[in-house]
Amino acid sequence: MAAILPPALLKQVRTLALRGRRATDTLLGGEVRSVFRGTGMEFADVRPYSEGDDVRHLDWNLLARTGLPYVKLYTETRELTLLLLLDRSRSTLVGDPSPKAARAAEVAAVLAMVALQQQDRVGMVAFGSTVGPVIPPGRGHRHVYGLVRRLFALEPEGEGTDLAGALRAAGALLKRRSLVVICSDFLADGWETPLKGLAMRHEVTAVVLEDARETRLPSAGWVRVAGAEGGAPLLFDAGDPVARREAHLAVQRARTARSAALATAGAREVVVPTEGEVIHALRGAFGRGTGRR
Repeated sequence: MAAILPPALLKQVRTLALRGRRATDTLLGGEVRSVFRGTGMEFADVRPYSEGDDVRHLDWNLLARTGLPYVKLYTETRELTLLLLLDRSRSTLVGDPSPKAARAAEVAAVLAMVALQQQDRVGMVAFGSTVGPVIPPGRGHRHVYGLVRRLFALEPEGEGTDLAGALRAAGALLKRRSLVVICSDFLADGWETPLKGLAMRHEVTAVVLEDARETRLPSAGWVRVAGAEGGAPLLFDAGDPVARREAHLAVQRARTARSAALATAGAREVVVPTEGEVIHALRGAFGRGTGRR
């Protein structure tokens, strides 16, 4: 049963649901068409090999058993499952004017509303220091609105981010090729290998949440810097040009390494800042005319 929300939070959910319905028109370019489908193909049948057929589609097991060449036939999947992985670690409390957690909920809710309009299945795996709650994929207004209420009721918790565990949980939950969208700041360890394994079987998009304050330092003065998920605080001289340059380079190196790891794993990266509208980034990633691999 969906969580019962306070009136103020329920109003926020309803407002965002309305924005989500409007966003579908923007993402779909005014057309009732899928922005998600075409992510995978399903095996349908076999037929005898004919000259000119792609040998990569040969059914080698059948050839070994019968001695006759057959090619596999595929059909595009008519039903898509969208699985949302939502970061609720303590680092998502950071953000201006909205925290990363609120931006992640907004992105997830908009995509859930798109899936609802297209009658696709949608589920959620939340994660912080532990994995959960998990909502198995389903369809229909009651299911999707219940999911949206749950994602807005999530509270950041614990120290550390078990993104690797969430990726493994997603792989165990999904039985057929699906679209997986990860909303996270990716401030976690050990996620590269499980992400690669997940992306081998599903289409994965990484919605990376970034806060401008992570790079926009004060012009001068001593700044106390503390990690959102633990660690000893540090004093930083924002007026020292050398220190500022080193801090900027460190952030750029971290972002470059993250982007390279996502690309190596086979995931598409979409950066969403905590300020401004998210719809432009989402349309670039999921909108009409977007290609699929």
